[in-house]
Amino acid sequence: MTSIIDEEYAERIEEVLREFLAESGATYVLLTDMGGNLLFKMGEENFDSDTLAVLSAANYAATNEIANLINEDAFSLLFHRGNNENIHFAKLTSDILMIVLFKPYLSLGLLRLKIENVQNEITSLIRE
Repeated sequence: MTSIIDEEYAERIEEVLREFLAESGATYVLLTDMGGNLLFKMGEENFDSDTLAVLSAANYAATNEIANLINEDAFSLLFHRGNNENIHFAKLTSDILMIVLFKPYLSLGLLRLKIENVQNEITSLIRE
């Protein structure tokens, strides 16, 4: 199924992501489809966001297959810790993945709560 996001909805999603960055303290957020096609991006960027989208979707798919292999439905948390930047992956809908970069000093638990709020807002926008 192919969906087209009109300008009004795109602006509303961008506002949700802008608020998320301001409230969470994360440095960067992007939304991609499960094929790695970049949908939205926002925040401090000093890398190739298209490549990040593709690799993140592939990473999420590989991790999902590992879960299936060991008879898990899915893993509840997928993130990588770095010295300068952490990255968190969240599946917002069946075909939208959210990738968040954040500094190691930020609380992962608080970030996950903020991501849950974004998920609720974006899924309600999509349903409209």
